[in-house]
Amino acid sequence: MQFTHNTIIIPRAFQTEIDGVRYYQTPQGKLYPSITTVLSKTSDMSGLDEWRERVGSDVAEQIMKEAQIHGTMTHKLCEDYLNNRESEGDFLDIPKSHFEKLKPYLHKMNKIRGIEIPLYSDEFEIAGTCDCIAEYNGDLSIIDFKTSRSRLVEHYDKVQKYFMQATAYSLMWKERTGIEIDQIVIIGSEETGNIAEFIKIPYDFKEALIEKIERFRESKMK
Repeated sequence: MQFTHNTIIIPRAFQTEIDGVRYYQTPQGKLYPSITTVLSKTSDMSGLDEWRERVGSDVAEQIMKEAQIHGTMTHKLCEDYLNNRESEGDFLDIPKSHFEKLKPYLHKMNKIRGIEIPLYSDEFEIAGTCDCIAEYNGDLSIIDFKTSRSRLVEHYDKVQKYFMQATAYSLMWKERTGIEIDQIVIIGSEETGNIAEFIKIPYDFKEALIEKIERFRESKMK
């Protein structure tokens, strides 16, 4: 399948790191935290801490490192495929399996506006990099690819954060281009062999997102 690209060029923010925290610098020189940082710093991490304690710090670090590698490789395979090019290099079996499972969902996409797009919002003072903006089943969508060692269930905190993250991208995109996003799409490949596809309206998560942003700002002022 050949994907069509209707690329929209916008001013981009550039990623940087300050004291181990990811920020983006806008073309005007402003520094905004990444939306992933905002969401992680305002979430209950007790479950993750309990898991670390249960399996041991070294094992936890190894599992998280492997998960990051698998996620990065899967994203690379998807990105190359959507850009109509062959992936070069060696890829592990798990990312290749994720990609093969994701491929039928990639075929629902076309008229791609951009892939791996750094976005930012002056109104909300946040930034981030969106996996893909394209038409998904004919509707203009923020699309994020996720990989997971476990099941992805809608009411899980992790999945709710995915919805807020994608909603943030929709707000940033609208601010940068003036173009409304119809829907947010999260496509998660689980190592169990399943695929979780979530299609949502971004407005439904805007209020929860703004609460998180405000809580993050308040924490930085203390």
